[in-house]
Amino acid sequence: MSLLDFVGSILHRERRRAYEMAVAAELPKLAPPKPSSEVMEEVRGRLAGPGALTFGRLPSGQIVRVKGDTSMKSALVIGAPGSGKTRFLLGLLIELISRALRDEVEIELVDPKTETYSLTCQILAALYLGGDFALREAIRRRVRVIDWSRDAVSPVTPFDNTEGIVSNAYLAHLRTDATVQASPQTYTESLKQALFMLSWLLTEKGFPPNLRFVSKLYSDPAFRAKVIADVAEPDLRNYFAELERHMARPTADALLRRFQHDLSFPEVRLSIGIPPASLRNILPAGSPRITLGNYGSGMALPASVGKERAAHRVTDVLLRAPRRNPKRPGLLFLEEAPTLLAGGSELVEPLTTAARTLRSVGFGVVFCGQDVANALPGPMVRTLQLNTWWWAIFRSHEEADWIYPHLLVDEAGAALSEGDRQKEFRRLMVGLPSRKYFLHVKGEPALPMRAPTVNDPSDMAKRSEAELLEVFRREIASVSMVPAKTAADLIARFEADVVDRATIPPAPPKKAAPRVRRPSAESRTSFG
Repeated sequence: MSLLDFVGSILHRERRRAYEMAVAAELPKLAPPKPSSEVMEEVRGRLAGPGALTFGRLPSGQIVRVKGDTSMKSALVIGAPGSGKTRFLLGLLIELISRALRDEVEIELVDPKTETYSLTCQILAALYLGGDFALREAIRRRVRVIDWSRDAVSPVTPFDNTEGIVSNAYLAHLRTDATVQASPQTYTESLKQALFMLSWLLTEKGFPPNLRFVSKLYSDPAFRAKVIADVAEPDLRNYFAELERHMARPTADALLRRFQHDLSFPEVRLSIGIPPASLRNILPAGSPRITLGNYGSGMALPASVGKERAAHRVTDVLLRAPRRNPKRPGLLFLEEAPTLLAGGSELVEPLTTAARTLRSVGFGVVFCGQDVANALPGPMVRTLQLNTWWWAIFRSHEEADWIYPHLLVDEAGAALSEGDRQKEFRRLMVGLPSRKYFLHVKGEPALPMRAPTVNDPSDMAKRSEAELLEVFRREIASVSMVPAKTAADLIARFEADVVDRATIPPAPPKKAAPRVRRPSAESRTSFG
């Protein structure tokens, strides 16, 4: 380098340094970062507002309440067994139950593992025992139960489409998919098509699943002709008119075997076998504000039975959600959500779409589960992350990485390198004590929280768990359940009329599809 070049480079560096110093002198002086405790208090203030629900306490002991505009939106609640996730949900449910009894909100619990359902039933029984006449009547009027036992069942009508929310063919498609996804048996394409066509026919006729009816339908051409005489859909009518050409005998036999297996359990046969028309005369009219569904099979039924029934119920809730009253917020709590979403179920798209779009009608879905990051495919996990408004992450492993970018860093954490800080946080999350969790609301830092204390209902009511469950079954659940003998009599009457005497009732009239509330432009975009 020549002397001239050397001097020029020095002058250039000096001019650049002088320029940077001049610019720095004009920049505003940044305030030192606030202590994390001060930031937490500011976030707590921003989260508060009308219709708030209690989410727990900060390390300082301050109570965090989250306004209704946020807490009633779709969310993720994740944690390992024993981490306090269920008690956290119970805390929310207790507050929401009191509001639902005042007709302010609607809530529904779908529980494939029974624990949250059982505890919620005990809470309602304790409220009932401690309430006056007006409160007791409100509980009986506002609570609907979906459960089954040898003594009584909650009737469900999978092929009743009298509301006309979707076409009969689409409802049959959804029912078929739920059955195939839940079943441990393999369905060939021909068998799945046969099940779909049968489901479509049952929907067109408003008939319940019944083994004797299906057996005669496939074996008696004259009976089959009477059944399809008033079917309006030409493709469906022609399919059954020429059944032998469209379906091989082994396929029909395989479908009958599956029907025979599913309907061999008394709880299943009695709950889904009652004709929809009969139910309208024996169940009370009215709109429940609290719906509790027990979809756990325990040791009495195959797990696939509960999963299929839960899928049918979630389908119905999502189909009706766009027509609901948006002035009354609603939440659907999905316990063990990965069990319903795994396996490519048809529920995946409706549920994730609901999380994004149904907030325009005041409806949210709370997805609850453990090890969600590994239980579901990556794209589905990302969809849930984007389309939920708040997360409550209890003791977990993979989900620690979701919270880390939103973490408030204290002085001790700031002294660590980025890598060491992330490792330390993962170690913290794996060993997080019960009831402690991190709350992240979109757009806010994550808050370290302790979930509210929720005492056992038996301690609150001074009654045993068995006593509370008996009170619930006798005084509350009985309103929306049918005694087993009544259900058996109604099924026998249907078989005597339709199967034995071939007295085929006319197909129910079709209704025009209800008008759907259009989601706002804001609700058509996903959360960032």
